[in-house]
Amino acid sequence: MFGKRNLGRKASQRIAHGFTYLVMGVTLLITIYPVLWMIFGSLKSDSEFYTNIWGFPEMPVWQNYVVAWTQGGLGIKFINSAIATIGTLAIVLPFTSLAAYAFAKLKFPGSTALFYFFLLSLMIPHGVIAIPVFSVVIKLGLLNTRLSLILVYSAQALGFGIFLLRAFFISLPRELEEAALLDGCTPIGAFFRVILPLAKPGLATQVIFSGMSAWNEYFMSSILVRSTDLMTLPLGMVNFVGQRITYYPQLFAMLAIVTLPIVVVYILGQKQFISGMTAGALKG
Repeated sequence: MFGKRNLGRKASQRIAHGFTYLVMGVTLLITIYPVLWMIFGSLKSDSEFYTNIWGFPEMPVWQNYVVAWTQGGLGIKFINSAIATIGTLAIVLPFTSLAAYAFAKLKFPGSTALFYFFLLSLMIPHGVIAIPVFSVVIKLGLLNTRLSLILVYSAQALGFGIFLLRAFFISLPRELEEAALLDGCTPIGAFFRVILPLAKPGLATQVIFSGMSAWNEYFMSSILVRSTDLMTLPLGMVNFVGQRITYYPQLFAMLAIVTLPIVVVYILGQKQFISGMTAGALKG
């Protein structure tokens, strides 16, 4: 009797596991195939793209990447996007980490109201504040500059960064900070020597989200930038499509070039999500 029950349970578990793997496989296929389709399409000739739109390229045409890079002027646009993204992260990471730590660990008058004030930036659409931001940028004399992009992107990322890192700092055990203070560290020293190294998973998460947002941002950059030499990659892609007849293999090659840096950053930052740095510190 018990043997039949065990066999029934094992069969049910196998069916459940099989269904789980099936769902995971379908989800993986739905997620990965558009990327593969973009890469396959970028390696086809113009004629093959329409006759073999879903399949593998018969003869890879690597020249599409050369054409996309040269005709799209991606070199300077790649540099502009990199400067805007790195500059944004250079401002956002120190400011959000310090502010989030203060909101998580310190109690001061108006801290809750100030924290919710920062959260308001997550609720206001960028289109609503476009005209005020444009007016401020003009008054500061920063229109059509890379600095305007960096400052606007940083302002847009502050609210989410503080919200994310505050939750992460709250989850860290207070005993770690107290142990550092007993060893002679000042509160600032404990933050930089103990808390901040343990916050690498949270910082990596913010790098991925804020970096992707700055790298892919189009709306505000289309308002703040006028010169072709200052265009970022999203602006360059729209300009490439608008000024020329669309050759989809070259367009897909451009999409692949723009997407590659974000994929690399995500793969490198993914390690921080699964690292047990806090648990390791507690065990040590």
